[in-house]
Amino acid sequence: MATNHLIMKKNPLFRSLPAVALGGLLATLNFTGGKIAAAPAAPAPDPAAKTSFTEVTAQLDPGGNFFLYLGTAQWLEHLSTKVEKLRNTFAAMPDLTPDNATNINLAFDAVHHLILDCGVQDITGMGMSSVEIEKGLFRNKAFLHHYPGNGTGFLWKLAGPEPHALTGLDLLPANTALAIFSDFDLPLLWTVAQSEVAKSGFPQAQAFLQTLPAQFEQQTQLKWDAVLKSVGGEFGLVLTLNESNNIPIPVPGVAMVIPEPGLLLVLKVNDDIIFDRLDQLLKSNPGIISVDQANLKMRTMPAPLPFLDSLRPTTASSGGYLLISTSDALVNEALAVKSGKSPGLKGSAEFKRLSQNIPDRGNQFTYMSERFGRVLFQVQQQMMNTQLHLGAGAQTQWLQGLMRTRPEFAYAVGVNTPQGLLTVGNGSQSYANLVLLPAMIVPGMLAAIAVPNFVQAKTVSQQNSCINNLRQLDAAKNQWALENAKKPTDVPTKQDLLPYLRAWPVCPQGGVYTLGPLSETPKCSFPGHQLPQ
Repeated sequence: MATNHLIMKKNPLFRSLPAVALGGLLATLNFTGGKIAAAPAAPAPDPAAKTSFTEVTAQLDPGGNFFLYLGTAQWLEHLSTKVEKLRNTFAAMPDLTPDNATNINLAFDAVHHLILDCGVQDITGMGMSSVEIEKGLFRNKAFLHHYPGNGTGFLWKLAGPEPHALTGLDLLPANTALAIFSDFDLPLLWTVAQSEVAKSGFPQAQAFLQTLPAQFEQQTQLKWDAVLKSVGGEFGLVLTLNESNNIPIPVPGVAMVIPEPGLLLVLKVNDDIIFDRLDQLLKSNPGIISVDQANLKMRTMPAPLPFLDSLRPTTASSGGYLLISTSDALVNEALAVKSGKSPGLKGSAEFKRLSQNIPDRGNQFTYMSERFGRVLFQVQQQMMNTQLHLGAGAQTQWLQGLMRTRPEFAYAVGVNTPQGLLTVGNGSQSYANLVLLPAMIVPGMLAAIAVPNFVQAKTVSQQNSCINNLRQLDAAKNQWALENAKKPTDVPTKQDLLPYLRAWPVCPQGGVYTLGPLSETPKCSFPGHQLPQ
């Protein structure tokens, strides 16, 4: 202690330190032979040890313009315990009736069981990265991690089984503009719904699930269990655009033309019970066109429309797929791609570019062509231009400044791995734009929806207000005529009608009212402001 005392006496810094701070400082030092030595350094972490950070970042691409890791283990691991604490908070609310207390407990029971069963507490971290692989093309990766052996909750199982070949790509025609395919275990979803509702204790929810199969069977004449066994665990949506045939879109006030669209719904099936039932329903229509071949059963119902003469609703069964489409031509084209008779989307230069170093096996994939992005952009521009003529000039011009000046495109594949869910994609946008700029993008999108609707709602409101004014004037005219024995040709003045009105009405959009003779209703000079005839 003598050495310690000498140090403190000669050094003014030590004399000025508070006692508590000095005690903490001395606790970090070793004194050996009157000399101060630094405490041994903490052992360095083992770089070979597997942690959430190492496993997540190993799946990502460093060196790009965006790299994110978020550790979630600490605040998700005991999520169910936090919910229980929240339950106690709600249960302590003053003036809580017994019925409300019961419902609160039932709701928290449901949330508690859902958290335990879904597997969300197995999530240990998530990561995202973006790297520009060529000018205007980014490779984006996202990973939701759990340790091997975990991930047994239904959240992970619903994402699909082991990764498999992306056979949905083999159905996509060359003019595919948008495609979404995904694994989905419908029987598992039904089992989960039954289990969670039973645990919830809500009698209304239990009664609904108990009657749902019977209602379904009554409406469809199909056995509920048979349908669950029939679905094969994969569905898809395909949108095509035929640029050789532009069609007008019947939108009021907008002269809009787009490439002719085609829609194809794809459902993987284990048998034909759904198709056979649809076939029975369609047989009553004498115009149905039937095709029955070795590997194709197809039913087509021509239903031409003035602006879409190629509309021919079609259902088909082929190669383990149920296909529902806007035309038989689209079904035939998809099957031609599947059989190798047509090159399809995979043979296009755009898809080859977007699919560089993207997994060829997975559980989900999404594709959006530059053509789709361009058409969507044009539709947005035409809608904006329409709003300029409806009085939303300043707001619309501001929103146009937020809109992107080039079409977007992307291709991404989702993979259910033993360590979690991995998504890898190439596209025109980096995560840096999607994550770091929400403060501008999200309000802009909301405003793009809200401003035109607000302008339209305001216009309708002003029109209705003016029509109500005209009704008041018309009633005042009739009262004046009745009390003064006026003829149908007599024309009242403003002074004549004021005694029958609380105040003289004014058009909210500046129109001028003309009273006219008693045989006619009052008029407003603003277009569209008139009483129904």
